[in-house]
Amino acid sequence: MILEKNNDYLSYEKKIIPYLDGSLSKEDTSEFEAFVLTHPEFEEKIKTRQLEIQNLKQMIPVALISQEALESIQSEMRTSVFNLLKEDPKGLFDNFRIRWEEWRNR
Repeated sequence: MILEKNNDYLSYEKKIIPYLDGSLSKEDTSEFEAFVLTHPEFEEKIKTRQLEIQNLKQMIPVALISQEALESIQSEMRTSVFNLLKEDPKGLFDNFRIRWEEWRNR
């Protein structure tokens, strides 16, 4: 019984970061929150993780970038992804369809 309780506890500990960043599914979030309600001491672990995340974020330097530079980078990234996913035409219809999609996605 104690081993089972420890395994449950550890599995919920592993869900703290995904819970905090919002990446848990709705079902997992509800289950996690129900666990926390029945284990009030667990809230301290959550608060500790939140503080650790805040401290880490404060240590990351913030780069200032102009809106123009940001838009340029985004445009280059879209073009790069588009070129990676671009397919070779296999006939007249494919050629027309691909050009139409290129024009539409600009």
